[in-house]
Amino acid sequence: MYIAGMWCGMNKCMELEDRILRNLLTQYVGIFQINISEGVVLCLSDGERVVDTSKTISFETWLNGTIDICHCDDRISLLKLISYDALKQFDSSHEVKQCTDIRLMVNGEYRWILITLMHDTDDAVCKGQITVTYRDVSHRYKYYDIIEKKNLELKKLLQTAEQYKDALMSEAIVLYQVNFSKDIIENDIIQKKKNSELKVLNAVGINTPCSYDEYCRRWHKRVSDDTINNYTLLETSAKMIEEYNKGKTLLTQDYRTLDTQNEEMWVSKTVYLAKDNITDDIIGIVSLRNVSERYHQEFLRESLAKQASLDLLTGLYNHVTGELLIKNKIDDGIYSDSAFIIFDIDKFKLVNDTYGHYFGDCVLQCVAARLKESVREDSDIAIRYGGDEFVVYVNYKQEDNIKDIVNRIFNNVSCIYEGYQISISMGISLLSDGNPHYYDMYRNADKALYEAKRSGRGQYRFYGECSEESKDAG
Repeated sequence: MYIAGMWCGMNKCMELEDRILRNLLTQYVGIFQINISEGVVLCLSDGERVVDTSKTISFETWLNGTIDICHCDDRISLLKLISYDALKQFDSSHEVKQCTDIRLMVNGEYRWILITLMHDTDDAVCKGQITVTYRDVSHRYKYYDIIEKKNLELKKLLQTAEQYKDALMSEAIVLYQVNFSKDIIENDIIQKKKNSELKVLNAVGINTPCSYDEYCRRWHKRVSDDTINNYTLLETSAKMIEEYNKGKTLLTQDYRTLDTQNEEMWVSKTVYLAKDNITDDIIGIVSLRNVSERYHQEFLRESLAKQASLDLLTGLYNHVTGELLIKNKIDDGIYSDSAFIIFDIDKFKLVNDTYGHYFGDCVLQCVAARLKESVREDSDIAIRYGGDEFVVYVNYKQEDNIKDIVNRIFNNVSCIYEGYQISISMGISLLSDGNPHYYDMYRNADKALYEAKRSGRGQYRFYGECSEESKDAG
């Protein structure tokens, strides 16, 4: 009976120890027993269960596996703790325990793990054996990680802001801040020019702090008439707030103005809008850049393109450009009624032979100038086709009398230059005369011109009025 009672008591003690052991094991991510002298590791627990204690792995395998799951920034600290040399040194020391926090990959994410080394230096049997425990202490780093992340974000933001500011300052000739909610410019506005700095507000007779609206209103007078409409789009604080409320944080505009020294320049104005998190005021950084060179280059490109499309002597479109423009007009089909007019100067060869080529060139220029006066620049196309031949393409509406239009051109060009009576012969083809194609209209107008010359020169003919003989000619 006594023995039975003893046995029962021993069983209860063993059950209690087992429960305590299992409870302790659940507090650790891992528990390992390292035998330094034999170079083997016994895994007692992986945090979820007690492992078969009869199985061991080599120390090298265990170490490499631990390194593989260690965060790259913590590997040096890890090796200082659990490398073979570090463990040998710990085993021979009088320390009972060493520990450090290391980030290890656990269940697919990095967790902060407290790695602890322990041995009993008083137990000769345990000499050369070290117990290693892994305990999850990530809760300690919860706020640390948040603060670290925020600090990193702030650092990047400050670096970006500083670079952004430097970039703005390097390009801007003027840079200033405005509180649009209060309509106020608090600091002086400085213009950088060469090696000097000029106070912009002095040019309009005001000082800081001042109203943004008032500053823009006064500067209004210095902006060119052709760009003033664009300038007024961003000249009030109310407009800036309205644009911000629409979700816009970047506004730009270009205009031509006089600077503080009354020199003309093209300015690109950029406004960066944001809300102050403390006051909820809408604030903005205003950057002004001198973009005169860009506009100068654009003007040169446009001038060169225009020169390439024009006849150098008369300033009318040349043959190639004029033909392309007329074809586009015909293809667009916007106008159902149009006239293709060809004319040349009667006996122009005699003019050159009698008065010389310089006089002949002057006659061509006179004809071109009178032709420009007779056509509408926005809708008609006037071309020097070659030599003394000119082409005009005219769009007109049904209520217009095409004969009145032709008469105006014919009579205006038939003028006197330096005592010489300029006479022209003209042929006209209407879109209604046939297929709406460039070469058909040209061919029909040329036949009408032939009819006008055959009839005695100094007159015009419509293709529809031509004889069958003229229509068949060519």
